[in-house]
Amino acid sequence: MMAIRRTARSRFRDGMNSVAKQVGEVASSFLLTGLKPRAEMGSPPARTRCISVHEGGLPVSERYFSAVTRRSLGLLSALLLLPLQAVAQDADPPAAAPAKPAAPAKAPEPITCIVGGDVWTVTKGNFKGGTVIMQGTKILKVGGPDLKIPDGAKIIDAKGKVVTPGFIVTNASLGSGGLTGGQIKDSLDPFSLSISLALSSGITSAFVAGGAGGGGFGGRRGGGGARPPAAGGPLSTANAVIKMIEGDLDGMVAADPAIYTLSAGGGGGRGFGGGGRFPGAGGGANGNLSTRWEIRDQFSRAKTYLDKMAQADADRKAGKTVTNPTMPADAATILPLLRKERILRVTASTVSEIRWALKLVDDYGIKMVITPATEAWVIPDEIAKRNVLVTILSRDRSMPDERRNASSGANYDAAGILQKAGIHVALLPSDTSFSTGGELGRDLMTYPLEGAYAMRGGMDAQGALEALTITAAQTLGMEKRIGSLEEGKDADVVILSGDPLDYRSFVEKTFVNGKLLYDKANSTFFRDIKPILPSPD
Repeated sequence: MMAIRRTARSRFRDGMNSVAKQVGEVASSFLLTGLKPRAEMGSPPARTRCISVHEGGLPVSERYFSAVTRRSLGLLSALLLLPLQAVAQDADPPAAAPAKPAAPAKAPEPITCIVGGDVWTVTKGNFKGGTVIMQGTKILKVGGPDLKIPDGAKIIDAKGKVVTPGFIVTNASLGSGGLTGGQIKDSLDPFSLSISLALSSGITSAFVAGGAGGGGFGGRRGGGGARPPAAGGPLSTANAVIKMIEGDLDGMVAADPAIYTLSAGGGGGRGFGGGGRFPGAGGGANGNLSTRWEIRDQFSRAKTYLDKMAQADADRKAGKTVTNPTMPADAATILPLLRKERILRVTASTVSEIRWALKLVDDYGIKMVITPATEAWVIPDEIAKRNVLVTILSRDRSMPDERRNASSGANYDAAGILQKAGIHVALLPSDTSFSTGGELGRDLMTYPLEGAYAMRGGMDAQGALEALTITAAQTLGMEKRIGSLEEGKDADVVILSGDPLDYRSFVEKTFVNGKLLYDKANSTFFRDIKPILPSPD
């Protein structure tokens, strides 16, 4: 309750005395003038009802009585408010409403700096004795030894080491169980041994697709081959890019779906129906014509719909009354491809299959990746002029097709041939599983060696490193987030004992989203193995 000070009490008392005096005067006036005998008042006007007020037995006109009463009561109300106004003017002001407590300031994200190592950014050159600054989940800055270290940053000494972006696997499998419930996320095991092995190999991201396949993330080691499986018909989105984040299922999924895959049945290195490790888009030398027709028809109807929508929008802007065209039932699948919002990864091995895929690019202007592109080396110029990416096996041993009077089969020099033609090449692993008991370079434990084999085929060292990092990211539509050491990208960083393409090098530390998830010195994997350092010569 508001406290009333001494002056306020005095004013209130004086005001009430004044009101009492004025009320007395009003009451006297009312009795003297309002209650008159009928003889003095005269007769009431016509149609005026009279009532008797037993105040001395004198009747009073109702109309006259009401007018006097209203006037008197109004005056009384005003007089009664005077002392209250005086009190309000001199009383203490009302207390201000308590301010809401300010939200606690968000603590700055921790900063980690890798210093002293040879930083291979992949896209921005190399820094001798460089520095990589990570804050939270992102790369804050990358530079040379003169880059200023923020105060309070955690320092990781990488002197004598090589710092690179994390390696990206262009094809890994979910395990023998395949896809569960149509969702990649539901098929992942965040506690799989494969994740720990991937981190010890410098792999920070991988492309997985639903379907059949061996070993990999969450399953036991199974059949071999860089098999890009598909689910749900020729076009599939049952795939994802996952991060090697152990114990965090939500954090594992970086993109779902990542791309579109096209598999129209059949398979094989020699043709769509010739068998082998890669499912294709048809069967036999000419492919599965009915499936090819179905795919092209779907693209055609979706493109026609887009063209009609564009015309309708133009007419609407011109002031015309238009009705939007009806979208075909299956167009929703194709529209992201026609709008270049997604990449289409087509399984094609032979020249005829690759040319069929390139015709889709010509007719519909889509972004495309061709895999495993076994015979791409035969027509490199045709691929290069369409700016199509390819993923290849650097050790593909597919034999030539003796039934064809033309170059065919695999070529160990394919990586160099394609690079010289200006094609961006990513590499497929020879096996999509992890194992500590396999042969050197035969599974994902030694994935960087695929780059070394590509160099044997004529690719330069820079191109080989790109094939394992930034180009691999481009084939998945993830190049803005991963694949190189650049400001603003995900802090997926690997520290190696030496050149990543040297079989004698070991991964020392692996960071994923800025967190140190593998440290050789404290891990059960390879802790006691001392790498053989290259001689100064």
